[in-house]
Amino acid sequence: MKNSFLSRTDNWEEQIDRIPWLINICRLTIVTAMTALHLMAMFSDNAGLRKMVTPSTFYLWAAVYAGITLFSFVRPHWVQQKTDRLPNASAVIDILMIMVLVYLTGGISTGIGILVLPFIATSCMLSYGRFPALYAGFTTLCIVCVMFLTDQLALDTQQWDGHNIGMGVVLIAASFAVAYLTSYSAKFLKAANASALKHKRNYNRVRGLNLLVLNRVQEAVIVIDPELKVWLFNRQAKTYFPGLAPEQKEPIFEDLARRWLYNPDRPFETDIHLHQHSMHVRAVPLVQEDGQLLMLFVRSLREIAAEAMATKLASLGQLTANLAHEIRNPMSAIRHANDLLQESVEDPMSRKLHGIIDGNIRRIDKMLEEVSMLNKKDNLGREHINLMKFWLAFKQEFTLSNPDAVYCIKMEMQGKQLAVTADPMHLQQIMWNLCNNAWRHSKKDESAIRVLIRPSGKLNISIVVSDNGAGVPPDIRNQLFEPFFTTEKTGTGLGLYVARELAHANLGQLHYHPEMNGFELILPKDNNHEEQ
Repeated sequence: MKNSFLSRTDNWEEQIDRIPWLINICRLTIVTAMTALHLMAMFSDNAGLRKMVTPSTFYLWAAVYAGITLFSFVRPHWVQQKTDRLPNASAVIDILMIMVLVYLTGGISTGIGILVLPFIATSCMLSYGRFPALYAGFTTLCIVCVMFLTDQLALDTQQWDGHNIGMGVVLIAASFAVAYLTSYSAKFLKAANASALKHKRNYNRVRGLNLLVLNRVQEAVIVIDPELKVWLFNRQAKTYFPGLAPEQKEPIFEDLARRWLYNPDRPFETDIHLHQHSMHVRAVPLVQEDGQLLMLFVRSLREIAAEAMATKLASLGQLTANLAHEIRNPMSAIRHANDLLQESVEDPMSRKLHGIIDGNIRRIDKMLEEVSMLNKKDNLGREHINLMKFWLAFKQEFTLSNPDAVYCIKMEMQGKQLAVTADPMHLQQIMWNLCNNAWRHSKKDESAIRVLIRPSGKLNISIVVSDNGAGVPPDIRNQLFEPFFTTEKTGTGLGLYVARELAHANLGQLHYHPEMNGFELILPKDNNHEEQ
């Protein structure tokens, strides 16, 4: 109802634009009616009717007024001034033509003068309620002139005709009454239109802000009534429930509605399965004058858990960064002291113990290095990387650290001059972690590690690192990318986690594919710097 009202008031200007057309119809009706009356007078036996007008003057008046009417149909706004600054010019023309007609038909006593009232009203409407006294005063002047010209009013009061003077006074009073009433109505409508437009702008502004906020929240927001009819939902709700539609019943909310109706004024929270998904629902009743509604805030439990994990990991990252900084100095002192002790030790058992100390120091160093890399993931220096050149340099460095893998790594590139946009140090770290894992779990023969580089669609490049080992057991696949999860005694549990975080930082993805027995790294393709 509110929108309909706003629509009607917003079209008030259009209604004003229709007034000139209504004036033209009124003019045409008057000309047609008076012409028909004149023809009836010519062929009538009524002598009084014949004396109303003379043929020559009436035809001249009818021709002029018909011409004005026809021209106004072609250009309806040629004299209409739709403004409140100047009087309406059409009022002068119409009032004059009606008063000429009154004169031609014998004066005020014929009653034709009443036809001037609609034109006074329309003139006030087109002037937005201004100049009512001017229009009524001009009409009064014309009435007085007509009465003088038709001898219905004279300077000698003894010649006055009380009946004709009374009709003139009534017509003058009616002119002022119509002018002021129309003026008041026009001003009221103008103020109402301005108020309605202001409220509409405010309504649209608030509605736009509500929709913006509603679509920015992470939760799915759905509003239902007791009959399970959906009144409102945001964009996230369509993600969870693709079949949602306005004013459509949704039986999946039946249990929630039943609980709500049991205690209509009390909000509640619950975990429930909707569309085979575990959801956390927060329900808030909305009490309105025309009924009750229930606003549901729905969030996937999986997303809640992931968000909690992300918060924990962020806190953990800050903590480990601080710890790494504090641990480096004492670890350097321990390594230096251990090296000095080994120089004077010849006992095999002591040397073994010093070796254990040195191995654990290296393990801690590796963990600190990975933590430092993780905390530097946001310091991106993304640039063009030619994958063939990158691979040749990487393979040389990797085989220097793992000499046994020289003839055990095979690379296949499906395409020419493939390139990506990424941080070179990040890509180096990711590939180092993946190839280290592949070599460690492979059979260490000629087919130990296979690297496949190929386009992935039009926008990405896929790098698959696979090995010929036993693969990852199904029961631990979901934990592969969790921090500090490892199956190796000497592992830190941060390698794959750091690799995936670095991939995400470079707008990429890192996944494990059991059917490939390897990991797939997807990075954005660089089409702007491909070499020919």
